[in-house]
Amino acid sequence: MIAKPCVPPPILEKYHILKRRLSESHITKLEVMTDMNNRITGFSGEESVMNFHLEPISNMKFKIYHDLRLFYGNYYFQIDILILCAYFALVLEVKNWARDWHFEKVLHQTMTDNNGKLERTKNPIFQARLQAFKLREWLKLQNITGIPIQYLFVNSNENSNIIIQEDNKYKWNVCNSEYLLERIDQIDNEFKIELLDEKELRKINKLLLANHTPETIDLLQKYHLSHNDILTGVHCPNCDHLPMKYYAGTWKCPTCRTQSKTAFLNTIQDYFHFISPTITNAEARRFLQIDSPKMAHHYLNSANLKSTGTFKSKIYHQ
Repeated sequence: MIAKPCVPPPILEKYHILKRRLSESHITKLEVMTDMNNRITGFSGEESVMNFHLEPISNMKFKIYHDLRLFYGNYYFQIDILILCAYFALVLEVKNWARDWHFEKVLHQTMTDNNGKLERTKNPIFQARLQAFKLREWLKLQNITGIPIQYLFVNSNENSNIIIQEDNKYKWNVCNSEYLLERIDQIDNEFKIELLDEKELRKINKLLLANHTPETIDLLQKYHLSHNDILTGVHCPNCDHLPMKYYAGTWKCPTCRTQSKTAFLNTIQDYFHFISPTITNAEARRFLQIDSPKMAHHYLNSANLKSTGTFKSKIYHQ
């Protein structure tokens, strides 16, 4: 069963908001877009593994978790995909890079082919092994021991190849996504002793989901931005153009001609994401680019926000 489904992480929405609210000439715009595209590529690879390659076993004896983030020691560790059953657990580290992977045998260095030039990168097999180790230790803290935890690096990009020597001892810890089900079947045949009963599996499932902590990143801090860098105005829900023009109760996009009476709702949420978890009438007028306090009052009330205070001291909460 899919115990934790594959859904876009909240950080992707924040990146999308930041991209549209930075001017095209902003010095940080390219870096933000590059980082956002890398995250989208990574998620797409995990999504293809979850929704296509693992779909045939999703209604069998396996519990499948996407994007688990657990606290161990002084830091969080993140598992792209975890497969759990009564016999073993399997940690998957998924990469969706359009580069060939070269695994060296002696020093276990990993190189990727960037337009004919080999560049060293982190070894994804060892990344998967580290996540498996941390999961094992985390489970020990929950008084759960003895379950074998296997690990795999899964290449989800059909345009990249894996080059690993026959005598490399880690050759069974790496595979392309189309071979993943075969590899899971091989691991399944290795472990025949049932170590967890249904009650214990339910306990682990509850612990994993209760302790999962989504990633939170202050993007303004990360990119050394201030509130002044964030463009104001109601953005078009169709093409993201800023700002839409307001006329007679309707927001109109000068680029794609979209018209909307509710486009302001997402813009208020943009404010909450990057400016403050509270908003006043004056702040709403500035961010929505409207002049009328009465109109701002109407829109804030239309957003069904909780509020405190009255009249000019009234504050609306996220």
